[in-house]
Amino acid sequence: MFCNVFNLHFKINKVIRKIFAAIAVSAFIFSCSDTGDKTGSVKEDIVIEDVKQERHKELIYLDTAENIYNILCQDWVMEDDAEALEGMAENSQVEIPYRSFCFSTKGTFVKNPRNAFDYGNWIYDDAAKTITINNTIDRSRDVYKIAKIAFDELTLVNIGINTITNLKFIAPGKRYKNANDEPYCLENNRWRIKPASKEPDSAIHRRLKENIYFFILFYRSALAKNDKAVSFWGLPSCFKWYGGAIYLKKEDELKENWIDCFYNKDQAMQAYALADKLLSQKYDWPKGERNWLKLNLAVVELMYKKMDEVH
Repeated sequence: MFCNVFNLHFKINKVIRKIFAAIAVSAFIFSCSDTGDKTGSVKEDIVIEDVKQERHKELIYLDTAENIYNILCQDWVMEDDAEALEGMAENSQVEIPYRSFCFSTKGTFVKNPRNAFDYGNWIYDDAAKTITINNTIDRSRDVYKIAKIAFDELTLVNIGINTITNLKFIAPGKRYKNANDEPYCLENNRWRIKPASKEPDSAIHRRLKENIYFFILFYRSALAKNDKAVSFWGLPSCFKWYGGAIYLKKEDELKENWIDCFYNKDQAMQAYALADKLLSQKYDWPKGERNWLKLNLAVVELMYKKMDEVH
């Protein structure tokens, strides 16, 4: 029934929003069915204070979105998995599921960037209210029916496997105006796609540099979107990230998901040696800055620039 009055519902909501914007948007739900080395000083705390911020000029806030496609174009994580991640330290050996989709306005997606990484193209069918995901690595296709959607909540049913189970995802309800600024945009994750053949030194250098750039975007996004908690768990890296400190992991601490970003372990260790040289450079930490995210971001940006001096 809802799908037949979907457009009318949007028009009504548009009028309501002018009068009761904050209340109406927060309650509005669409329903489509009835079903090592270091730099800096260590600070272990990785939780950001829940400080209310003004709207960021580089972001689009989806509480005012006027169609489902626009709402879908953001980062989604299964609600239960998001709660589990909050208590996970970057060096934890515990494995947890972290099922997530990062849908880009470019029509590409990144899936499960913290564990079973995949990527490809996605299609939204507005008439059927379905999302089709074409997985590149797994060489499979998933089809999900939207059961309910709000600007920060999404309930899906995986109709591709004939299930009626509801899968609830949550999202920040915001995205960058420029899709290339999103850390999980596919173009910012090509460094982690394993090459089909051995690469020259220049390509290994470029992979490490792009890996560092990903974390620049990761830090920027956490700041811009005012993330309540930040976790590096599951993200491929040869670095340890602390509040006000960046270490190089010991060789036996390197995880398979980072090594698998390269053709083989030998080439991964070439990148590791470059990272070691990079951290041996001198870095000036911002004086007077108390926000550890801003501290780390400033140094990671310097590391990115200094990559061109390391060979």
